[in-house]
Amino acid sequence: DNVGGAALIIDYGEEGSGGDTLRGFKKHKQVHPLSLPGWVDVTADVDFGALKMAVNSRKQQRTSSTSSSQTPDDTTNTSKEDPIVAFGPISHCHFLASMGAPDRVVRLIEQDDTTDEQAQELFDALERLMHPDQMGERYKVLAIGRK
Repeated sequence: DNVGGAALIIDYGEEGSGGDTLRGFKKHKQVHPLSLPGWVDVTADVDFGALKMAVNSRKQQRTSSTSSSQTPDDTTNTSKEDPIVAFGPISHCHFLASMGAPDRVVRLIEQDDTTDEQAQELFDALERLMHPDQMGERYKVLAIGRK
C-alpha cells in the first residue's frame, strides 16, 4: 500500500463500444486494414467504458474474493477497500483546458522573443489539440489512481 503511482491514458475512443473501429492507414490515408499486410498501420478506438469498468470492477472482485477466502486465523485486514479507481473519461479539450494549456500558449505567444511565425505555430498546434473537429473531442483522457 505504500507504493504510489497512477496512469493517464490518452487516446482516441469513446466511453462504450462504437462498433467495429478497426481501421488501416497508409501514407496518412485510410485503407482496408488487410490490404497490404506489414505495410498498413492497423488501429482501433479504445473502449474507455470497458477500461473504466475493468478497473472499477477489480475493486469489487478483490473484496469478494478476499472475504470468501478469509479464515478465522487470518489477521490480514481484507475489509479495507481497494483504493485504486478509474476517473473519467473526459474529452482531450476539457483535460487540456483544465491543465491550463490555453493560458500557457497565450503566455508563450505574448513573450517578446516569440516571432509571428512561432505564434501562429503555437496557435495552430493548440487548435489541433483542442478543436472538437480535430483532437479535442475525438481523444479522451482516463486517469487511474488512488482515491
